[in-house]
Amino acid sequence: MTRQKVQWQAGFTLMELMVAMAVSMIVLAVGTPSFLAWLPTLRLSSAARQIATDLQVARMRAISQNASYTVSFNAGAGTYAYGSDSRDIGQQYPGISIASVSPSNPQFSPRGTASGSVTITLNNGTTSKLVCVKPVGRVNIADSSCT
Repeated sequence: MTRQKVQWQAGFTLMELMVAMAVSMIVLAVGTPSFLAWLPTLRLSSAARQIATDLQVARMRAISQNASYTVSFNAGAGTYAYGSDSRDIGQQYPGISIASVSPSNPQFSPRGTASGSVTITLNNGTTSKLVCVKPVGRVNIADSSCT
């Protein structure tokens, strides 16, 4: 009996590599437009979460420091400030603007309650999101109304 020598080849052929790259490019070409269409909605949701988080931080600071804390919005400039911190929504989230703050800037008391119901409206040109502050101090995000 003789032994046969078996050679194993490792790696890919040039043809296999070209087919894999072609399939990857087709998948990328199909997926990119839908991702780009989804990007403004993603930025709007992220901006709303950022504002809601900062409002909750302001509330916690009011409680921990036993002092009133006001979050001051400048809708025209797309900025807001609380304490020594400030944010520029338009710079952080391109295409997003603060449409309105009604009826006035939210103020949190040392007990964590808010001065009243406040609605902050964010806009990306086609869609709006609302950041709602309730009198009990609760902050949430809504699509259509703060009820």
